[in-house]
Amino acid sequence: MIDEKPTTPLVVRIATPEDIPQIELLDSFSTSPTRYIHRAMEKYFGPIDPSTHEQILIFLAEVAGVAAAKAELMLPPLEATEMQEYIQEAARQPIANVGYVKRVVVHPDYRKLGLARTLLQHIITFARIERTLEAIDLHVWEENAPAIRLYESLGFELQHRERYYRLPL
Repeated sequence: MIDEKPTTPLVVRIATPEDIPQIELLDSFSTSPTRYIHRAMEKYFGPIDPSTHEQILIFLAEVAGVAAAKAELMLPPLEATEMQEYIQEAARQPIANVGYVKRVVVHPDYRKLGLARTLLQHIITFARIERTLEAIDLHVWEENAPAIRLYESLGFELQHRERYYRLPL
C-alpha cells in the first residue's frame, strides 16, 4: 500500500473504450452490495434511458499512468424529449438539469490519498462549467461512513433515506 500522496502528477480524464480492462479491474474492488449486477460492456459508453439521461461519462484518476480511481457521471439529455415534456406537464414542475454520480471506486493500493475527493471535485467542476448542470445526485450505502463524510464535505446534502427490499423466490 502507498502511504503518502502521489509525487507524480495526478491526471483525471474521461475514459475511452480502450480503458474497459482498467474500468473492470477498478469495479472489481467495489464494496457495493450491488457490485455483481451484470451490465453489458456497451453500457459503459452507450446511451441509457434517453428520457432521463443522455450518456454516461467515466472519469479515471491516473497516478503515474496507473488507473487508480474511477467514477461515472450520468448526464441528462441536452434537449427536452416528448417524454420529458409529458412528465413535466404531469408533475407541473420543471425538470431539473441534474446529473447522477455512481460507481465511485478507488483501487485499494491508492486509498486514503485523496483520489476520490480529487476525482469528484473534477466531476463537479465539469458538471458545473462544461454541462451547466443544476445539481448532482448520488446514492450511498448507510454503512459506508468514509464515503458519506467525503460527500458531505464536498457539499452534498442528504435528501432522503431509502430502504431496499428483496423477495427471495
